[in-house]
Amino acid sequence: MGDVFMIWSLLAAASKLIIYVASFLAVGTLLFRLGLPRAGDEVADALRPLAIAATLIAIAATLFRVLVQAGRLMDDWGGMVDPNIVMISLQGPLGESTYVRLGGLALILLAALFRPVRAPATLFGAIMVAASFALTGHATREPQWLLGGLITFHLLAVAYWFGALAPLYRLTLFDGGASHAAEIADRFGRQASIIVPMLILAGGTFAYVLLGGIEPLWASDYGRVLIGKLVLVSIVLGIAALNKWRFVPALAVDAERAAPRFRRSLRYETMAFLLIFTATALLTTSFTVPVS
Repeated sequence: MGDVFMIWSLLAAASKLIIYVASFLAVGTLLFRLGLPRAGDEVADALRPLAIAATLIAIAATLFRVLVQAGRLMDDWGGMVDPNIVMISLQGPLGESTYVRLGGLALILLAALFRPVRAPATLFGAIMVAASFALTGHATREPQWLLGGLITFHLLAVAYWFGALAPLYRLTLFDGGASHAAEIADRFGRQASIIVPMLILAGGTFAYVLLGGIEPLWASDYGRVLIGKLVLVSIVLGIAALNKWRFVPALAVDAERAAPRFRRSLRYETMAFLLIFTATALLTTSFTVPVS
């Protein structure tokens, strides 16, 4: 049976998925507050417990990822609790990535807990968390400076987008908040019209440089899973377009009828993001990049 179905690969993918979801949720909700201050402190305060919980889950998942790697090295459950094997697992790229991510998540936790340091802690923490993914896996290939920079920017944009979904959803639940949600969603849509093309460009360039062309897309298992991920991305873009051109304008005109539809659209968008993160977790833990 192929490595993709082995227990260690599945555990690695599962831990990576949790890291993605929790990290981007924690980082994104705080970036949203900085990027759209007109959203107000009410929604930020309402989502603070979510940001704190997501940060703690991301920290736990990051540590568990190291234990999984230790078990994978020995191909034995005992490796997960062997201090010597765990220390060996922390040597090299995985260790560097782990330390940087934990440092970034610590700053994100500070930002969520203490308002006076929220802005600088969020910015530095977000950059460290995004950059941590560039220190291991596919981004460490040459040219590392280019791949690392692309993936860091790409993940910052992803975190901001994904993290905006919960605040936008929550805004529509406040008394009389639907019109305010429409205003904030419209502002976010204008930001997204700049961010999304750059996000796609960064992700597309990363994939092209990594694969060395487009032929590996259909000539390898890695490429076929990547195609599936791109289909999911197109679905997210379609939902976002519906939000921008249909549901958000309707929210401003008839909040009572439009708010449930907008929230349902945000739920679908969230589910599509979760599928994208799942595909990414599998790609980065269970599949080998084809040699161009």
